[in-house]
Amino acid sequence: MDDKTTKGATTPAGAPATGDKAGQPKIRITGLRKSFGDNEVLSGIDLDVEPGEVVCVIGPSGSGKSTMLRCINRLEEPTSGDIVIDGESICAPGADVDRIRRHLGMVFQQFNLFPHYSVRENLTYAPVQLKLMGQAEADKVAMDLLARVGMADKADAMPRSLSGGQQQRVAIARALAMQPDIMLFDEPTSALDPEMVHEVLDVMRELADDGMTMVIVTHEMGFAHDVADRVIFIDGGVIVEQGDPEQVMHHPRNERTKSFLSKVL
Repeated sequence: MDDKTTKGATTPAGAPATGDKAGQPKIRITGLRKSFGDNEVLSGIDLDVEPGEVVCVIGPSGSGKSTMLRCINRLEEPTSGDIVIDGESICAPGADVDRIRRHLGMVFQQFNLFPHYSVRENLTYAPVQLKLMGQAEADKVAMDLLARVGMADKADAMPRSLSGGQQQRVAIARALAMQPDIMLFDEPTSALDPEMVHEVLDVMRELADDGMTMVIVTHEMGFAHDVADRVIFIDGGVIVEQGDPEQVMHHPRNERTKSFLSKVL
């Protein structure tokens, strides 16, 4: 991985920044709680993510990692607490959630491509339907992004003809087509065969090098160590430990962190 001090603004086809407010985090989470019935999954999360920062979130299954990610763009409704994106609360009464969400691109475990649209149409559909771009501009952005993720030669292919790694690269390009300045990844390699994992991780490394703000829930410990600016260990719905990758992964202070890492490293 290149030295993170080389990170800069992203290219136009790769989600330009939208004018960070000086001194403000891109994401600020305060007192976030989420319950499903009597089951409290998040028990008070406080987290700031700075512009251009890559935060990898690790922890055991069921610890609340994915729920936190889904709360950030309100795919899940927080039970309490606040989430501020680029200075605007996405939880405030009357918040224009759809507009605020345009800052955020999200890539899921499953690829969720539209099966009846070609690869290119998967990228152009939302920008055109939402009137963010005309068709010609959307086509150009789509082809630039497909080239970036190594999929330009598959622009007219249907998703069913692609491997899992190829579909996930298209899913990343589709998220970038909305020109977000924050990317959320929810275990993007968990559904892939092992030999395809590197295809997706390589694209994510390039986004990190380009200065994209990213929050990544992952079980890929080597990737987290190499790419993250900060690693967060979540267990039982709370942040148990956080810090730079070397400290958290090789010199953890918390006994629960030590126990988890002894099983996965």
